[in-house]
Amino acid sequence: MPNWIEVQSSQTKDIESIGKSLGLHALAAEDCINRDQRPKLEDYGNHQFLVWFMIYNNELYEIQFAIFSDTVLVVPHEPPPKGASWKEFLHIGNQHTDTRHMLYTALDRITDVSWSEVKRLFLEAEELEEKVFSAEYDPRVILDLKKRLLMIDYSMGHLPSLVKQLQNFYQPTDDLNWKFRDLHDHCERIYRSISLYRSQIATTIELFWGFQAHKTNTHIKKLSLLASITVPLTFWASFWGMNFEAIPFRSEALFLSAVAVMIGSVALSTWYLKRKGYWND
Repeated sequence: MPNWIEVQSSQTKDIESIGKSLGLHALAAEDCINRDQRPKLEDYGNHQFLVWFMIYNNELYEIQFAIFSDTVLVVPHEPPPKGASWKEFLHIGNQHTDTRHMLYTALDRITDVSWSEVKRLFLEAEELEEKVFSAEYDPRVILDLKKRLLMIDYSMGHLPSLVKQLQNFYQPTDDLNWKFRDLHDHCERIYRSISLYRSQIATTIELFWGFQAHKTNTHIKKLSLLASITVPLTFWASFWGMNFEAIPFRSEALFLSAVAVMIGSVALSTWYLKRKGYWND
C-alpha cells in the first residue's frame, strides 16, 4: 500500500526534512512552501509535482502533490474545511494499490467538492437574475459573485488540460484510463459551466443597468409631461400680463374668461398628450 504523507506548507523544516529523505527536487520543495502557484504538472525524474485547486464555501484551496513510486507527499497551504486532515477529508483509505490510484481518488474527491460549490454559485446567479427588477436589488451582490467566478476560472480553468497531461504522462492501461478520462470530463464541465455563467452574469449586469435607465427615463418622462402641461399657463399669463390692462382684476368677465381659456388650454394639452400615448407607461 502506498504512503500518504501530509505536511502544511508553513512547516518549512518538516518539508525540508521529508523532502530530503524522499529525494524531493529543490524547485518542487520551493513551490511547496510558496503559495499562489499556477495549476501545473512537472516531472523531476524520480517524482512528479502537481499543483491542484479546490473551491469550498467561497474559499480557494491550493494543494501540492509530490508523487513518488510508493509515496504521495501532500503539501496544502490551509487545513481542510472539515476533519482533522486532508486524508480524512478526501476519504483516502487503505484500498489503493499504488500512488496513481491514490492520487486519482484525491483529485476526484476535490473535483466533486468544487463542482458542488460551483453549482451553488450557479443557483445564486439564477436567483439574483430573478431579483434584478426588484427595488431592493443591490448590484454589488452580483459584482461580488462575478469576482468569485473569475477567481474560480483563474485557478481552475486549466485543470482539464492538466488532467490531459497526467493521462499523456502516465499512459494508464488499467482502470485509471477511464478514471482519468472521467476526471477530465468533470473538470471540462466545470470550466465550461463557469464560462457560461460568467456570460450570464455579464448579461444580468447589463439588464440591471438597462432597467435602471428605464426607470430614470420614466421619471424624466413624467417631469416632461408636467412641464408640457404648464406651458399654456405660462404663455397665457405672460401674454395677457403684457398686453391687456383689464386683466386680471379690473373686469370680472375678462378675468373669468382668462381663467376659462387657461383651464381649457391645460385640458386640451392633457387630452392631446394622452391621445398620443405619452401618459402610458
